[in-house]
Amino acid sequence: MDKAEMGTLILKVIIASFSTVGIMEYVKNFIKTSKTWIYSIIMPFIAVGCFLACEYLPIGIIGGILTVGCVQLDYQVIVQGFKKVINKSINKIDSEE
Repeated sequence: MDKAEMGTLILKVIIASFSTVGIMEYVKNFIKTSKTWIYSIIMPFIAVGCFLACEYLPIGIIGGILTVGCVQLDYQVIVQGFKKVINKSINKIDSEE
């Protein structure tokens, strides 16, 4: 494997990994369980699916999968993060009054 092939492989792994995390978080919205080991069983299938998508599917589908992952992660990090900060600030203000 030459450097170009290795670089392509690493890029596909990073894209598939990022997509997998976002899609797993998306799936958790529909499969609610206290048995978190279920997510550990589902994750490898999603990871392989994301990597195979990077390997064999057109760029539009890969982009769609990556976008779903990014949107879910962005929502959790940005929107939920700001919501927590705002709620803490409001609670702090209320407790001072």
